[in-house]
Amino acid sequence: MQEDRLHYLFHRAVGGSITAEERQELHALLADNSYRRQYNELFAQLPSLTATQEDVFRPQEADALFNKIKAATNMEAARKTVIPLTTWWACIAAGIALLLGFIGYRLFLHTPSAPVSLATALSPRKAGNVMLVLSDGRQIPLDSNQQHTVIRQQGAKAVSTDTGTLTYTAQPVPGEAAAIAYNTLTTPRGKHFKIVLPDGTRVWLNAASSLHYPTVFSEGQRKVTLSGEAYFEVAADSRKPFVVSTTGQTIRVLGTAFNVKAYTDESYTRTTLVEGRISITPDNSNSPVLLSPGEQATWENNQLQIIKTDPQEATSWITGLFYFSDTELSVVLHQLQRWYDIDVDYASLPPGRLYGQLSRNTPLPQLLRAIEKTSNIKFKLNNDRLSVERQ
Repeated sequence: MQEDRLHYLFHRAVGGSITAEERQELHALLADNSYRRQYNELFAQLPSLTATQEDVFRPQEADALFNKIKAATNMEAARKTVIPLTTWWACIAAGIALLLGFIGYRLFLHTPSAPVSLATALSPRKAGNVMLVLSDGRQIPLDSNQQHTVIRQQGAKAVSTDTGTLTYTAQPVPGEAAAIAYNTLTTPRGKHFKIVLPDGTRVWLNAASSLHYPTVFSEGQRKVTLSGEAYFEVAADSRKPFVVSTTGQTIRVLGTAFNVKAYTDESYTRTTLVEGRISITPDNSNSPVLLSPGEQATWENNQLQIIKTDPQEATSWITGLFYFSDTELSVVLHQLQRWYDIDVDYASLPPGRLYGQLSRNTPLPQLLRAIEKTSNIKFKLNNDRLSVERQ
């Protein structure tokens, strides 16, 4: 079977015993997206393998195959300076559907004998608790180790489970108007959390974010306030528009799926529409702007810019991936800072952009080492502070 052949050739390549003919055969199999599941299995094996041999693909071969895959997918060429990723084994093994996989499988296999420039092998600081703040000021930690946490408030009940989800259900008192209280859910660095609002809207809250919302929605609208990043799947209700308020703008929807990134430590607010339709009204304007699926609106310097985009980059964090597509290095490190709970010296960063994707379960030293090996960047990590060494 071809699947067995792929595994055989892969291990021959890792072991350094593959012939030229076999290498060409492996190239062809890796370019076939029907083997995506096998690629994922091989990827999972890589950290436990040792490889002190030469590269799985020689630089000339890797570049040639990369160009072939790039042409096949009609990827638009990078318009700005891109940090060179010379190995491209990840992009090859991930196939066309996972084009431009980040920084190369071979780098996860190959441990250099000389010490890398990382000052320490970082074990990220233990993430704090997801915290629910009730309207009366009480703070309730939502720990995934707890099997069940039930919070009862006037007009609503909230249940937190060990799956990392907080679910609200309405519990009106007969003959009385539903009481409205406001809760705030906050995630620390290094943790995601999911919340199901009283109307059935599902919200995934990214690390270092907070969502302020009522326990019961009023008759006129469903309004929440976001700081940080969240992905929304809004329950349809034509009578009650769903409103997301962030720094600099207001988003109105009836029922749709979209991602909003509005961190206070970054200069922009970015909204990416996956499906449906939304309107965005900047704070300095009374004229809403409509977004269609696949469009992204960026609010920065009191200006709103709309472009076509691949929503996967904006939403990949929900599935446990870092995903970069011509992404500025500073934006990449903001994500690493929030996920690994480190501090970053942004003043030391050189200009550059990255392509690729990588599991968020990857240890930070391994990720940084891979970037170092495929670029001219040298990192220094000291007391959980990351900087770039001057060349």
